[in-house]
Amino acid sequence: MSSETLSARLVEIEAMLDRSRRRFEEGSRLVEEAHRSLAEVQQLLIGTPVTLSPEDNEEAASRLLASLKASGSELPETLCGGRLAVDPVQRLIRIDGHPIGITEMEYRVLELLAFARNNVVTSQMLLKHLYRRADDQPQPKIIDVFISKLRKKLRSASGGAEFIETIPQRGWILRDIEAPATAA
Repeated sequence: MSSETLSARLVEIEAMLDRSRRRFEEGSRLVEEAHRSLAEVQQLLIGTPVTLSPEDNEEAASRLLASLKASGSELPETLCGGRLAVDPVQRLIRIDGHPIGITEMEYRVLELLAFARNNVVTSQMLLKHLYRRADDQPQPKIIDVFISKLRKKLRSASGGAEFIETIPQRGWILRDIEAPATAA
């Protein structure tokens, strides 16, 4: 190839890269915007403001926990289309009927997610649930560790199914889906 052809091809490739970079940046911006919109709608559904100060976040955590305790509701026998069962008596979980070994803290994380099913649970809510006294609370990043380990165990036991969904910049949600309809 001649140097003119190579130069022209180089300019063409640089233009393609530039267009791709702009499309990627636009796509990233749209994804971030969609996540913010989703978080706003979810927060409107559960009745708390989208942006919370640390004090307001603490209040929202207290309100959710108090309402869960006051309702006296019990954990459902099964969640996630019948695939996930939480046994409060033996304090263990089952995936598709098979018991899964989890730590006490992982159990308590899943317990709160199950009680609050279909609602966003924040790090602050989990900290308040796991550590009763404020002076006992470790760094909030410990919640990420518990969620990560719990997800890994659930994913491994279920053949790759995701039970816990991350809501960016808000928290986590355990979606309780209906069992799939059987074909007649």
